[in-house]
Amino acid sequence: MPEIEIRIAAGAELVAGGDLLAASLRFSERDAIPAWLMQTTVECGGLALGAFRSGVLGGFSYAVPCGEHTLFSCGLAVLPEWRGQGVGRRLKLAQREWALRQGRTHIRWTADPLSAAALMLYLPGLGARLTAYSAELYADVRPGVVPPDDVTIDWCVTRAAQAGGCPTRQGEARHGQPDAEQQDDLQRGGRSAARVEVPFDNTTLAEADLLRWRLRVRRAMCRALAAGAVGTGMAVDRSTRRCWVLFEEPER
Repeated sequence: MPEIEIRIAAGAELVAGGDLLAASLRFSERDAIPAWLMQTTVECGGLALGAFRSGVLGGFSYAVPCGEHTLFSCGLAVLPEWRGQGVGRRLKLAQREWALRQGRTHIRWTADPLSAAALMLYLPGLGARLTAYSAELYADVRPGVVPPDDVTIDWCVTRAAQAGGCPTRQGEARHGQPDAEQQDDLQRGGRSAARVEVPFDNTTLAEADLLRWRLRVRRAMCRALAAGAVGTGMAVDRSTRRCWVLFEEPER
């Protein structure tokens, strides 16, 4: 099978990338990012990256400048049949290398706090941090039956580069179920602050279950963040299909 190539996308490839983002993120036609806008912002310091195999685009990411030292990533998408091959991670690492060459220090984006698969990539996979929680951030412009919440993911790309691209200890994926009293409650021992359970697979939830998870996770994550903790990793118990976001006190 041919190798997957990660490179800058241009021209008609931006149309295919925009379509992939819209499908993966469940954008309506109104919400989809137009290719002409991506082309314009790329010319002004943005970045559109594609993952290609035999000329076919199967992964895409798009980011725009946000101040002098930061990129804001507007979306990351991989075709279902390409998932599980590290394509999303390779796109983010290429995004990081480009940002470093441009003298940028951070990449930020938002994510669904109920998406364990995405958080697994971002926190233990890349060593990024979950730093803020916004309830129903896009509800007015992207209404839904259960309006989604978003968390802010902050990736210090200079720190990641110094670590050789490997997550720090706090960003590791840990396996095994936490003690019951640790779930969602602040802990005072060491740097460990809280563990917040999130659904193992939020795509299978009915609307009523999705709303219950949304409110429970919102309360727990907001409590951890208000206490000064940041999300740094994940704990997973695959035998029971349960997982938790780990919050810890940030390094001084």
